Amino acid sequence: MGIWLDGGAAIFALLAAVFWFASAARDLPAMVTYWGGAPPDDPFFASIRSSARLNRWAAFFSGLSALCFSGHFVLLTLLSGYCSVGHRIC
Repeated sequence: MGIWLDGGAAIFALLAAVFWFASAARDLPAMVTYWGGAPPDDPFFASIRSSARLNRWAAFFSGLSALCFSGHFVLLTLLSGYCSVGHRIC
């Protein structure tokens, strides 16, 4: 079970890194000034929205990676009967 959690943590961390890199590596188009607000089809606004969507997926995969890692840690702790400082779990 632990190998699956380690593998999941590694894969999800890699996916998070890919999505964060993709969101940061984009070139933003020139920003145009509008009176009253930008239209929904403005290229700058669309690019920012796309970057936010990629960041959302990256945070999701990062959270899954953290859950896998912490699940493996808890699983090892419960199976061994000891916590990380050597105290017996009752």
